[in-house]
Amino acid sequence: MEDALSLDVFTEAIADAVPAVDRNTTGQYGDGLGSEDEERQVELLLDHLRETDDRYEEVNREVPYPDSSEKCDLVLPNGMPVEAKLLRYWRANGDPEPAMYGHVFSPFHQNTLLTDARRLHTSEFSGRSGLLGLFYTRADDDPETVEALPERYTAGEIAEKIVRDIEHWYDEVNANICMITEFNRLQHSIHKKGAVISWLVE
Repeated sequence: MEDALSLDVFTEAIADAVPAVDRNTTGQYGDGLGSEDEERQVELLLDHLRETDDRYEEVNREVPYPDSSEKCDLVLPNGMPVEAKLLRYWRANGDPEPAMYGHVFSPFHQNTLLTDARRLHTSEFSGRSGLLGLFYTRADDDPETVEALPERYTAGEIAEKIVRDIEHWYDEVNANICMITEFNRLQHSIHKKGAVISWLVE
C-alpha cells in the first residue's frame, strides 16, 4: 500500500527527485538544478514526481488563500497548505547572495519563511500547515567551504534556527521540524549538495 502523501513523505520524495532532475537540467547559470530560481525548481521537481507517481497529480500549485488574494505555493492532497523557499546563500558565480538572509529569516518583510509561517497560521486554511526549504551548500572539498563557511551552516542548524526564530517573534505560532532529507553529487560547481527541510506549523 502506498504511503499517504503527508508532508514527511512529500519531503523525502522531493529530495529523492533532486539528483534525477539535476542531471537533466541545463541552467542559465550553469548545468544543474541548483542555480535555477525558486519557482523553476519547484516546477521541475513536481513535474518529475508527477511523471513517476500519480499521487502528485493532486498536489496543487499557486492556490489562493481562503481569506485573501495571496497565493500559497503548494497544497497537498490532504488539504495541507505548504509554502516553499529556496535556501541558497551563494550566487551561481560563487559570490555571497546578500539578500538571502533576509529572504529567509526576516520577520519584517513579506514572503520570508518566518512571515510565511505566520500567514499560514492566521489564514483560514483548516488544520496544520507546512514550510518546505530547498537548501543548497557547497561541496566539502570546496576551498570556500573551509575559508568562509560557518560550522553551523548545515541543514539541521538552519532547521532549528527557523523553529527558534518563529518562537521568538510570534507567540501564537508553533513550528516543529518535520523532516530533513539530504542530497548530493549535483552538477553545478557551486550548488553541489544540500537537503530538503520541512516544518509543521500550528
